Amino acid sequence: MVVPQLCIRYDWKLNCVVLPKSANPAHMKSNAEIDFVISDEDMDKLKKFTPVDYGKSGVFPVFGGKM
Repeated sequence: MVVPQLCIRYDWKLNCVVLPKSANPAHMKSNAEIDFVISDEDMDKLKKFTPVDYGKSGVFPVFGGKM
């Protein structure tokens, strides 16, 4: 499992529409391999995760928590 797979699986478990994008065929294949389970305990931890600082990118609404 790699970070993109975890992100895709997390969104999938939240019943979100997931539209991963990649021009790399190997990444496309890897992104589709989400046949693992995120435990309820780990989902709770992920839901509570709040980033501390996005630096200069914090001015954008999606990173600055303004959405």
